[in-house]
Amino acid sequence: MNSAANAVIGAENLCFAYGGSPPVLEDVSFTALEGEHISVVGPNGSGKSTLFHILAGFLRPGAGRVLLGGRDISTLSPLERSRRLSFVPQDVRADFPFNCLELVLMALYPHRSRLAATSEGDITLARTLMRETGVWRFADKNIMDLSGGERQRVIISRALLQIESAPSGGRGGLLLLDEAMSALDVAARIDMMKLLSARAAARRAAIIGIHHDLHTAASFSSRVIALFGGRIAASGAPRDVFTEAFFKEIFSVKAEITAGGDFLIRDSV
Repeated sequence: MNSAANAVIGAENLCFAYGGSPPVLEDVSFTALEGEHISVVGPNGSGKSTLFHILAGFLRPGAGRVLLGGRDISTLSPLERSRRLSFVPQDVRADFPFNCLELVLMALYPHRSRLAATSEGDITLARTLMRETGVWRFADKNIMDLSGGERQRVIISRALLQIESAPSGGRGGLLLLDEAMSALDVAARIDMMKLLSARAAARRAAIIGIHHDLHTAASFSSRVIALFGGRIAASGAPRDVFTEAFFKEIFSVKAEITAGGDFLIRDSV
């Protein structure tokens, strides 16, 4: 695989500090390829959310750059960024009384002119995705009348529609998941991760997700990037990263690695 030709997003020597505070990120570099599913893990304060806001173009790094589809993200307008990436936050607030279907269909805005009517094909795809995420029954319901987990499912539906409605058919698209499964129970989290992984893989889109649930990261990632003190402390396949030494050094916990490669957290150090 030609990594340059198949790169969806690349971070090059990113550094960032808030005001006169110590650096939050220092010399962070990595590339996400088409079809990759990367989990970003690390303790609180390690720089994960700041990194995501830089990758999404919400913050500009103090040094370094982000290349989205081979272009410096700082040169792209918000509309151009939205054609290539979809950002899924932990929660969503709506200032207007949108129903869930209306909110999902907003994903079409980057790919349509303002005067373009929503087509039957658009509605069909939105319905399919909302059924797969289990929220089609809420299509006519106000988004703020739903629970946190139900809202997350709706926003995931919108993110998938945003990627899959691109002229490229989703190829080369990027899903940024900022603890997007935090309000879901275990079974729902597994179902959503399976759905996202399958949809993204079929369209050669990349997924980068922040996960505090390390078992989710281990089960669904092709690669794990661990941040510690604003730097990349480890990067590689989950089985290679999640070692007893890693858990002790990065999370200050004692872990037991099983024969099958899984891990059990036993105690704090």
